[in-house]
Amino acid sequence: MLLRAVPAGADDFRNWTGFYIGGHAGAMSGLTHFSDPDGPGLFGGNVNTPGFLAGVQLGYNWQVRPQLVIGLEADASLVAASGTNTCLQSSIQVVGANCKVTPREIATLAGRFGILTEPRGRTLLYAKAGAAWMRSDSAINQNNSVNSLDQGFLDNGITFTDVPDQAGPLNASISAWGATVGAGVEYALSSSWSLKMEYDYLRFGGMGMGTPPSSTVTIDGNVTNDPSSGTSSITQNIHLVKVGLNYRFGAGSSSGGPADDAPAAPPFTPGWEFETGARYWYSSGSYQNSNGAPYALVSRLTYDNMTAHSGELFARADAPFGLFVKGFIGGGAITGGQMYDEDWGLASTLASVPTGYEITQSDLVGSLAYLTGDIGYNLMQGRDHKVGVFVGYNIYQATMNAMGCNQLVAPSSGLCSPAAPPTQNLVSQIDRWQSIRLGVSAEASLWERFKLGGDFAFLPYVNYNGLDAHRARGLNFPWSGTGNGVQTELVASYGVTDAFTVGIGGRYWAMWTNVAAQADLPTNIVNASMDRYGVFVQASYKFNAPR
Repeated sequence: MLLRAVPAGADDFRNWTGFYIGGHAGAMSGLTHFSDPDGPGLFGGNVNTPGFLAGVQLGYNWQVRPQLVIGLEADASLVAASGTNTCLQSSIQVVGANCKVTPREIATLAGRFGILTEPRGRTLLYAKAGAAWMRSDSAINQNNSVNSLDQGFLDNGITFTDVPDQAGPLNASISAWGATVGAGVEYALSSSWSLKMEYDYLRFGGMGMGTPPSSTVTIDGNVTNDPSSGTSSITQNIHLVKVGLNYRFGAGSSSGGPADDAPAAPPFTPGWEFETGARYWYSSGSYQNSNGAPYALVSRLTYDNMTAHSGELFARADAPFGLFVKGFIGGGAITGGQMYDEDWGLASTLASVPTGYEITQSDLVGSLAYLTGDIGYNLMQGRDHKVGVFVGYNIYQATMNAMGCNQLVAPSSGLCSPAAPPTQNLVSQIDRWQSIRLGVSAEASLWERFKLGGDFAFLPYVNYNGLDAHRARGLNFPWSGTGNGVQTELVASYGVTDAFTVGIGGRYWAMWTNVAAQADLPTNIVNASMDRYGVFVQASYKFNAPR
């Protein structure tokens, strides 16, 4: 149907020329790199920043030809996002740092180039490119020079001489200009309203931030402090997926518009609808908990590249007066991945010799289960579209078992010298995340039998409970806290029949704590975060009441 002519007598959706204004919401996945002025890092240096964004856009379209639309658009968004990771870790003697990034605002100014691809001029496929601006709060905190969580190291005669004062945190609010490219689809719900779904990539560079003084731990237990500081070069890469609703001013007939005697379409009368189906979700993900008091880290566990296979059942019911309920339940197995265990300022009882930094690696297996339920209201609906808002609840549980152990640095000493066999379960992480969802649900039939839909949810309240079980040492560390998150998914579906539909989609979940602590040691501050993303295939059957 690409580039088909618009027939005379068609509904009038073809005049895209004019100003428009609207709002949007979406999900963000960012990666911020901190360079180390002392050389390549042993581990880390990249900070993931998942998040949610919402904002406004305005622009102008020129329909220069019947099926060619160009335009200029500006948008601005507030962002709820946060992430941390190891940085400035150039050797095992150096006590590295914890880098944190909190994006705050994003704005873009971009040109758009689009092609109308549907006979009545309702579906616009477009690409965009232009300038971008972003402001983030960044922090670089030196980690603990001495493991202060186990004072017994010192009490038992294992001394660290000449221990300097712990360096304080460095904080900065950094803004930068960069570039953006993207692509999307916009669908005319009427002559004035349009719905869009869009992907954008943004890149920022050339930002600099001072680094804190560094500490070095020698094998005889001496801790020395280098008061000098350097500069870390920061680059940010941002991926955005968002849904938007636009109101177009002055919409009217274009030349060659519909004939006066064109037959009117029968009015749309909503009816009861019920759809149910099944999905298979292939996903990957990560989990991280960072342990320190009050801000400098003592240890961090990172569970990374956790591939998983899960199945789920889903359903949605729509009432003729606009109310809808929807949800899904699923579960599966974590079949791969690695766990990295980092420690700073270890005494010889744990590291054989005092060391500034140590990291070990284990393989992963485990399980996951989840459930979501939403209730909402369709603000706009027709025979070919729905746009609604919802509130809901999600619970996500995961068990991650670290099997075996290998020393990645300091191989002649440390916690995993000699290496543990891959059949031995050394550490288990058992987590439960519960959250409130506030979101937007939208779908539109872009072409005959082809539909695009999406859910975009902000999690204003997340409750986290986790258990870090060090099975080899017989130690359990319970964590708890509250935070935020984002959950989003997009699905493209094809109606094989009027009732039976198949589809393929993508999903992204991320949650993180803003306030958390160890349950039996409230002064021990803990930060936890998770993300999971992947693709799914689905099949569903829809029951419609007569209209």
